[in-house]
Amino acid sequence: MGITKGKSSIRKELVKFTITLCLSTMGVAALCVTLNAIALNAGAILPANYSEHAAENIKPRLQSAKSIKKDMIPEGISYAVFDKKSKRMSEGTMTEKDASNARKKIQHQPYFHFSQKGYMVIDRKNEYCVLQYSLRSEFHSPLLRRYLPNYELTGLSILVVMLLLTVFIVTTRFANQLRRHFHTLSSITGSIQKQNLNVDPQRSRIKEFDDVIDSLMKMKDALQASLAAQWESERTKKEQIGALAHDIKIPVTIIKGNAELLSLTEPDEEQSEYTRYILDAGMKIEQYVRQLIQLSKTEEAVSVYVEYTGIKGWIKHVHRDAAALMGPKRIDLILSERGTDGIEAAMDKHLLHRAIMNIVSNAVDYTPEGGEICMETVCTDTFLSIAVSDSGRGFSSAALKKATQLFYTEDKSRHSAGHHGMGLTFAHNVVNLHHGELKLENKETGGARAEIRIPLKTVKQKQALQI
Repeated sequence: MGITKGKSSIRKELVKFTITLCLSTMGVAALCVTLNAIALNAGAILPANYSEHAAENIKPRLQSAKSIKKDMIPEGISYAVFDKKSKRMSEGTMTEKDASNARKKIQHQPYFHFSQKGYMVIDRKNEYCVLQYSLRSEFHSPLLRRYLPNYELTGLSILVVMLLLTVFIVTTRFANQLRRHFHTLSSITGSIQKQNLNVDPQRSRIKEFDDVIDSLMKMKDALQASLAAQWESERTKKEQIGALAHDIKIPVTIIKGNAELLSLTEPDEEQSEYTRYILDAGMKIEQYVRQLIQLSKTEEAVSVYVEYTGIKGWIKHVHRDAAALMGPKRIDLILSERGTDGIEAAMDKHLLHRAIMNIVSNAVDYTPEGGEICMETVCTDTFLSIAVSDSGRGFSSAALKKATQLFYTEDKSRHSAGHHGMGLTFAHNVVNLHHGELKLENKETGGARAEIRIPLKTVKQKQALQI
């Protein structure tokens, strides 16, 4: 694949980085050499043979002098005077260690070297004068020479630090350029992950990064098309469910009307029983149609009307309607509440009421004759919890995962002729609209338990809000 005209590539950028790094380090080295030369010419740095020349210049004077004094020795040079016979040092500025080394090598006159130091032996009548001087470059300033005696090591250290600093600056600049390109890729993938598909990224000047950006944009377009098709399919399905539900109401109304007319005649016992079957089935169909219509509207989540409601009075109506759902079935309804006195909370009381009735209706369907249903209400300043439990066979592991899905039914362990997989879906949607949680579980003693828990903000004065 050829390189697009006007675009760079990662290989070119690496070559450019390498060349820049080499030129920068060579430039730093040349700068150090130039500064060293300027310092030597200006006298700020003394050359390596500077002290040696000074010793050569002072040598004739020291040979002819009657006695050698400290003020006769140039700055930067140490000396020692040794007796010819005893080799004892009579005076001087050398250290004891250097004087000992000089005493051992006086016979190597007139010059000898030891540990980067030069020694000049001046033969006098009854004594030797040994001058010691450095064979390395040094700072001219006595202060610098005192704290930085090794100029070569100091210069080398400065050079290494400058080279490392140069490498760091050039590498950091190159890394920042790459980081900007990677940040562009990261922002695109982050937007796609959040399903924010209105992405218009800035193009890179590196071909490989542009190729990745193009691939991500193609993936974004494909995802956008897929989501649009999915949303359209969901919208169409909801419209079809709503339309079908309304269409079903017409024949159901006709069936019920004719069944009611039959019940007004004088049928025999068998015909009366069939008429009751028709009326009961019609009522169930109407109930399912109403649930379908409610469900399609709730899934759209157009609005929730929240108003501050007294929990005590509201839960009383919920208990009354829950008792009515028991019907002729012999089931004990056990009610309990805690913390509801004097509490008013913001919620959509009508939606929550219907959601709870759906859960209670499911519990009635799955509770056998002689069983019991418990409804426990707990209210605090931060949450409202309403738990409904039954004494049936409980949920299977599959139902615990799928019970809130539309039209899901559990034919094996919780089969009921009146269950069509809409009640828990409706309740789940209502709880989500209240930013709460619907928790499904099995009790240790047997039976199913469904708990609605929604966060609350309690007040002492009613106030209506629209969200």
